[in-house]
Amino acid sequence: MPQLSQTVAEELKKAYTAYYDISPVEDGSAWKALCAYHSRSSRYVLVKKAELWAAETHEYLYLWAFQRLEVSQVEEVFRRVLEDGEPRIKPHSEHMCTYLTAVLLYESAAPEALLRLKKLKKRRDYRLSLHGWMEFRIAAVGLPAAELTVNRAGRVLEKDLKRLVEGIISAKHLGEEKKE
Repeated sequence: MPQLSQTVAEELKKAYTAYYDISPVEDGSAWKALCAYHSRSSRYVLVKKAELWAAETHEYLYLWAFQRLEVSQVEEVFRRVLEDGEPRIKPHSEHMCTYLTAVLLYESAAPEALLRLKKLKKRRDYRLSLHGWMEFRIAAVGLPAAELTVNRAGRVLEKDLKRLVEGIISAKHLGEEKKE
């Protein structure tokens, strides 16, 4: 029987397919998927060649599932997300921002791991922000209660991620009740 974090990870991947390009990761680690989102906005006058401005936004969301979350695992996630994500960023005059987001699902956690997670941060400006910026966001979701712990940049994830995970858990719970 799969762990709760594995099950929720699979359901999150299904939910994210509407907005992200999902690449499953099967390397034997806790890393389950890389979800990529790309958006380009622009304005032009009369014809598309007469472009006034354009802005590109990218997000690479790394989905992880753990049985027990420890400080060493939080550090490993931080390192691996930056190693994989930073080479993907291609700053140019139309690049606005790229978010490197890590979502960690866990069933139990060491309190010091959650404290360390809150303190993680990485932001990089490209050419004084004229070529955009990169920001690292991280959110850890405790299951089955959907308790969220985020770093400062990850606060924007809290509301939607909590609602999404609670919906998945309640749907799974209701499905189990119907079977009985």
